[in-house]
Amino acid sequence: MRVVRFHEFGGSDKLQMEQVPRPQPQAGELLVSIRSIGVNPVDWKIRAGKTRYVPSLPVTSGQDFAGVVEEPAHARSDLSVGARVFGFAQGSYAEYALARAGDIAALPEAVGFETAAALPTPGLTAMQMLQAAEVRSGQTVLIHGAGGSVGSLATQLAVLAGARVFATALGADVGYVGELGAERVIDNDHQRFEDVVGEVDVVIDLVGGETQRRSYAVVSRKGVLVTSVGLVDSAAAGQRGFRAIAFVMSRNRQDLERLIQMVEHNQLRVRIARVLPFPEARQAQELTEHGEVNGKVLLRVA
Repeated sequence: MRVVRFHEFGGSDKLQMEQVPRPQPQAGELLVSIRSIGVNPVDWKIRAGKTRYVPSLPVTSGQDFAGVVEEPAHARSDLSVGARVFGFAQGSYAEYALARAGDIAALPEAVGFETAAALPTPGLTAMQMLQAAEVRSGQTVLIHGAGGSVGSLATQLAVLAGARVFATALGADVGYVGELGAERVIDNDHQRFEDVVGEVDVVIDLVGGETQRRSYAVVSRKGVLVTSVGLVDSAAAGQRGFRAIAFVMSRNRQDLERLIQMVEHNQLRVRIARVLPFPEARQAQELTEHGEVNGKVLLRVA
């Protein structure tokens, strides 16, 4: 089978298309045929050696996918051969990969492979950040980076929870984010969010740096800031009387099932920017690395 992997850390030129033996599932694993691959920023960060996680080389890139079960788990599983599935498989830049039954979910016929492959990491990140913040009806929520694949899902999920949503985005994304239900979208190119939103109960931070630091001034006492990009100053949060949470996404089958049900019933829109052929994995990672697209980049395998 074909895989895209790297034998040393570095730039996108380190990615190579290679032929390797098809893997054999062990206890609790399923062999899946990959149809579509979701490209995430963590993919290029691992390749570049810019994460705390240092894998053993060589590494087959990727984790998000949608496809079909080829061989079932040796342990009991409700996902039989031929089942359409999506979720996480380590080394998903491949024609076949191994997935644990608890890391994938059934894919309804009404949802396409590409839509499903765009969901796992962004969808669970958005959903679990809102869960960590305990977002509920009537609260005011400020979402930074609302035009991206995570931010656009977080905006919709917060609206569905009954929150009043304020969002920041770059100029080209302002109209799109407004269509998702945000009460007010602040154009970062022309406005400072703290001059618009006043005090909020929750900040969902997908940007970090100075944007996060400035957000400390708008979080209410007993409010919460949840960030996926690391805390700039955790001590300042305590001094101002709000919680600050450095968030890390967890793979969870139940959350995958909830997400795909919302997509199936047209409650969630997935923002797909580009779909490239599998051999163009280098370009796909470059697009995410350099921020050249708005939304999700996918690779089509079959």
